Amino acid sequence: MSRRPLVFGPFALDPDKGTLLRQGEPVALGRRGILLLDALLRRPGEILTKTELMDAGWSGSTVEESNLSVQIALLRKALGAMPDGGDWIATIPRIGYRFLGASPGQESPAVPHQAKPSLAVLPFASLSSDPEQGYFADGLAEEVITMLSKLAGLVVIARSSSFAYKGTSVDVRQVARDLGIRFVVAGSVRRSGNRLRIGAQLSDGGSGAHLWAESYDRELTDIFAVQEEVARKIVGELHVALSPGETAQWPGITSTGTTDIGAYHCFLRGRAIQRGATQNAEVFRRTSQLFREAIARDPAYAAPYAALGMAMAHAYYNRWTDDPDGALAEASDLVDQAIARDPIDPFPHGVAALAAMYRKDFERWRSEVETSLSLNPNFAPALSLRGMLNMYSGKPLAAIEDIERAMRLDPLFTQGYLHHLGVAHIVAGKYETAAALLRERILLVPDTDMSRACLAAVLGLSGHVEDARRVWHELMAINPAYSFADGIGRLPFRDPADLERIKDGLRRAGLPVDGAA
Repeated sequence: MSRRPLVFGPFALDPDKGTLLRQGEPVALGRRGILLLDALLRRPGEILTKTELMDAGWSGSTVEESNLSVQIALLRKALGAMPDGGDWIATIPRIGYRFLGASPGQESPAVPHQAKPSLAVLPFASLSSDPEQGYFADGLAEEVITMLSKLAGLVVIARSSSFAYKGTSVDVRQVARDLGIRFVVAGSVRRSGNRLRIGAQLSDGGSGAHLWAESYDRELTDIFAVQEEVARKIVGELHVALSPGETAQWPGITSTGTTDIGAYHCFLRGRAIQRGATQNAEVFRRTSQLFREAIARDPAYAAPYAALGMAMAHAYYNRWTDDPDGALAEASDLVDQAIARDPIDPFPHGVAALAAMYRKDFERWRSEVETSLSLNPNFAPALSLRGMLNMYSGKPLAAIEDIERAMRLDPLFTQGYLHHLGVAHIVAGKYETAAALLRERILLVPDTDMSRACLAAVLGLSGHVEDARRVWHELMAINPAYSFADGIGRLPFRDPADLERIKDGLRRAGLPVDGAA
């Protein structure tokens, strides 16, 4: 029995005939492309794993993953851009692809608009062997990222992805390809006593050509003015039209900051350690000490209050203190102080949302995450927190959209989002995709216990009992003290049925739940 053509936007795909038409005219597309497009269109909005797509395109044959990448690239080229300037097909880093258009038969967006300029700010090179100056250079780049991220007319890659290039010699064209962006900002800092020499340049990621470059000689106390000047230049070169609200806000768009260089250095050093790959009780103690010293040096400086609040929230969750409940209470108090000192900084609002999540205060969680995103539409951690809010509130499809957008803004920090994306697919009842996401997260973070617990549950739900037991055995080798009550059982599911579903998956595999073997 023949199938009806699948119609989307100006296209009609007839998989039986192996044809794709655009407004009635044939589009050159090979058989593999037809098969892949057919698979994507039949599950619009869903992630199809690389394995699923290779099975669809090559009928179960063993092929190199590069073949899929080539075919997807050819398919994108054949389709061109959506009416809004974006791609029809989204890449989910390390996982697979997703069709972004309306479901076949539904209307696609009719009003085209200019695609947003996208850019990454690389870590500024410190032209000194002094590590203090390295922190200073990092801080300058991070502040420029923060300022630019507040502009709704830009797509700005998160610091955790752009800083993956720190200390390496890079080709801006490769960076642009890696991060899926058009423009790259780079720079350098040299400090001599109380004088700074800062260089910055904006490059086109397609050609590698410099669009703008400038150097600044300033007193050290002028650092915040330099940050604003660099950001303004970049916006001007990109021809980003500021909204009236952004124009009015611009003179204060940067955080309040501090004029105490010692406090600034303490904060930068603490933040660098806090964002490092190693996180444990000792790191928590070191960062907390640095943030407290910054506060002592300048009690009006908002940033260290928020950073210390985040440290205390993580200490609560990871049980890095003898009084975790006290740590969470202090975290909440600290972010309130940070917000009072700098209400337009999105970071404290994001930390407030994190603390509210741990307290299961859904109203404060939602309020703070929305405020954070209104102040910084490019704030990937806040998008992830909103995704988690939707996930734990029983709205997994909205959660998936938010988390995938966070991954677009932070593509090299995929592992940080994969776990929650996997759990969202469990809540949505999409077990195969959930298992693929959680397996990928385990590959990236081999010592994770929580992802293994969720993977064991979804394998149990899928009837793969032996696989579930094997994953649980790995979990117990990593963390013999793990229990459902102190792990998955602590997650803030608003609907008990969602938590019960995960618990049921473990039960089906004969794994311990509620203390029973």
